[in-house]
Amino acid sequence: MGYYYDFLEYWTLRDKIVWTKTTKLKWSDFHKSDDEIGLYAKVGLSSRYNVNDPILFRSKTVFIPKESYVTDTTISADLRVAQAKFDLLEVFRRKMESEVDSIRKSNNNQYKPSDFKKMNRRYYEMFDTIWQKFKDSEDRLEKLERIEKMVNLKLYNITESN
Repeated sequence: MGYYYDFLEYWTLRDKIVWTKTTKLKWSDFHKSDDEIGLYAKVGLSSRYNVNDPILFRSKTVFIPKESYVTDTTISADLRVAQAKFDLLEVFRRKMESEVDSIRKSNNNQYKPSDFKKMNRRYYEMFDTIWQKFKDSEDRLEKLERIEKMVNLKLYNITESN
């Protein structure tokens, strides 16, 4: 467990997997589905904020097991895809955190809670646009490898020469 901003954050995160550098998804994190076909990994951004001076902002990238399913656990590439999706959203969460840090430094007190809600939505939509391009690509393996390289660089500072 970790430190929670407040009870509402605890309640929101209680049944989710929070992204960390060491968290790797496992087949047991998914529901086995006979109704749906394939794999679906539900991820999201959880944010708590207070716009009073000073601005307090906490966000987490989460995987939602109760909304994620798999039909065939023998396809190891599917687990890799799910992890890439989880990791990619963390990249965008960190970009959002950087924007919030810039807002804090600017001492601009004109922000409202709705501004942070819009920011959360905007970063999720940026992530979703890239993820949709992956899903629509002809060569998904090549696109997956590009996403993994970018994630490794942004989250772990791993380059090909390392």
